Parts: sequence; structure tokens; C-alpha cells
Amino acid sequence: MIKKIAAHYIFPICDKPIKNGVITYDETGKIIEISQPYFDVQEIAGLEFYSGILVPGFVNVHCHLELSHMKSMIPEHTGLHGFVSKIAANRETEEGIILKASQNADVKMWYNGIAAVGDISNRDNTFQIKQKSKISYYTFLEIFSTIPGLAQIKFDYAICQQNQLYSMGLASSIVPHAPYSVSPQMFDLINKYSIEKQQFICMHNQETPSENELYRNKNGDIYKSLSALGVNFDAIPTTGKNSLESVMPMLNKATKSILVHNTYSNMEDIQKASEYFNNLYWTFCPNANLYIENKLPEIQLFRQLKQKICIGTDSLASNHQLSVLEEIKTISQHLTDIPLEELIKWATLNGAEALGFAESLGSFEIGKTPGINLISNLDLNNLRLKKESVVKRVI
Repeated sequence: MIKKIAAHYIFPICDKPIKNGVITYDETGKIIEISQPYFDVQEIAGLEFYSGILVPGFVNVHCHLELSHMKSMIPEHTGLHGFVSKIAANRETEEGIILKASQNADVKMWYNGIAAVGDISNRDNTFQIKQKSKISYYTFLEIFSTIPGLAQIKFDYAICQQNQLYSMGLASSIVPHAPYSVSPQMFDLINKYSIEKQQFICMHNQETPSENELYRNKNGDIYKSLSALGVNFDAIPTTGKNSLESVMPMLNKATKSILVHNTYSNMEDIQKASEYFNNLYWTFCPNANLYIENKLPEIQLFRQLKQKICIGTDSLASNHQLSVLEEIKTISQHLTDIPLEELIKWATLNGAEALGFAESLGSFEIGKTPGINLISNLDLNNLRLKKESVVKRVI
């Protein structure tokens, strides 16, 4: 069965927005044709016309599905050091509660137009949810380990988890949590494995200024608060440099790398990272950044330096919803000069490329099955999102 739909604009992503554009697709959702009619689209027989813009399914590059049960448990604006302490105190609960909340979050993401997710896992309790989901998941098996003597044990456990994912047909990588939570010995194990298996790296980066302080002089809120929880930082070197510059040499520059949050990354950090890594993506989770640190990254610096930008939601522990549209609405409200076309690309094709799903997702191109979202209640004259803008999944 072939269907044709149109809207005031379609955003192919791989090309300029098409006014009154028409998308033709089959029963599997595969794109057959993208066209601009030479007459009134509303006069085409059998055509469904939507008020708004049609965009590909969104890609949420950074999420923590397994923390979905923690919605509203942690107050806003605690700073990262306070947030991490609250996560540790509230993470454990009944397995049934975790599973139900995770299942609900997965379904809501689907209805929020999300086609693919890069999801952080510290345990295996969401694996079956991902296997059964309509969403395409890439799982980042995240390791915390500051004690060198425990590095191999924790790494071997992550390999067991990865083998479980492989048996379920799910893609994954073993990755470091953050510069401040991984010893050089663990970085070495992860780096060698990523080269051997041709897997890519994802890492939380510079969410707080105290992350840089830890590497500069073994001080700051992260150092103090995690030390109070029993974390041993003896193996973390004092480099006199910011955290990102300190750990970059421990990662293979040829490996595709995703840095997440980047709330306190400055121009020097961005320049050095982009010079070091051959294939680097920067992921922003603006609503989570506001929730935790009450600060947005210096997004204009990344644009100025022509970096590849993606969008994530983080978890329901640090966000009121898991919606990529809400993330780009927040950016649009704070940075009014960023074109909608650019924001949608961050939320679709860039994310699909980062997670390795670009062959089928991220853009309206013939042969792809990216899903189709309708964004309505926006400023069509100026192609700008409004506070009232909403997304509806069409297919």
C-alpha cells in the first residue's frame, strides 16, 4: 500500500526544506519519493495534508532508561556533585518498579517521535525492554572504576553484559562514565577493546567546573562529595590541565567518539578535542543541564567552530520528560538566531550518524525508513518553534 502525505513544509535534512512538499512511502514506512508538486497539494487525490512541518524521526543520543523510576526524586539545581550523591542514595529500589518506569519511558519516547536512542546501562535490567521496543537502541555499557586493582574485574563484567546484548541482537559499546570516575588503567582496557572490536566511545564530559578542578589540583565539589561517599581518587593524576585534555591521550583518536553534556567546555577544550579526534560528536542535553547546574553549554562556540552537534535528553532523574523536541525548543528559546533547519538536523541526521543508524534513519531519502513526525503550532512564516509547539508521530 502506497501513501502520500504533505505539509506546509517537509524537512528532508539532506536537502533544503520543501514548501508544500510531498512524501510517498510504502506500508513498511520506506520512503519512495520526496517531491514538490507543481499545483495545489490539497487538490491531489488521496493525499493527507498536515498543518505544520514533517521531519524524520528524532534520535536521542543520550539517555538513561534504567533511571526512569527516579523522576522527581531529585530536586533541581543541586549541582552535579549534589545530583550524583542523590543518584547513589536513590538508585536501588524494587526491580518491578524500575521495569515499569522504564517500559513507560520507552513507550513515551516512541510517541514523542523518537526513532533511536543511545542508552546508558550500568546493569542489564532494561535489556529486554530494548529488545522488544519499536525504538532502535544502541547501548553504552558504562563503567565506573577509579581503583586500578578492580579494573579488570569490572571490565570482564561489562564484557559479559555485552555478550548478553549480542545474543539479543542489540548493538553496544563498553565505555567510560566520565573523566573523574575512571582510572587510567580502566581507560587503557576500554581503549584497547574499542580498537580491537571497532566500537566507538561515549563519555560524560565537563558537566561541572569541579571536574576540571579534580585534574588541575585534586580539589572541588566532585572531589569532595565523591570522596565522602568512599570513592578513591589516588589513581587519578593531577595534570594541571582541564579534564578533557587530561584524558584524551588515553583514547584512540581514530575511534568515533561522543562527548555528552559539555556544559563547561570552553573554546580551548573544543579546539583541542576537535584537533585530536578524527570523528567527534558533541551531544547536548539542555533541559538536564538546566535541571542540574542551571546552565547551558556555550552552544554558539561549538557552532562557530563548526562542530558536529547532537541532542540527548539524559534521564528522568534529571529531566521532566524524554522529548527531543523539548530539548531543541529550549535551545531555540535561549538562542533565537539558530535556524530551525539546523536544530532539526542536530535532532535527526547527526544523531543517526553518531549512533551508526544513518543508513536507515535520520533523513527523508529514498530507501530509508526514518519514521515521520509532524511538528505543529509553530511560526510557519519565520520557521521558528514556539513554546506551544508539539510533535505527533505520523508513522
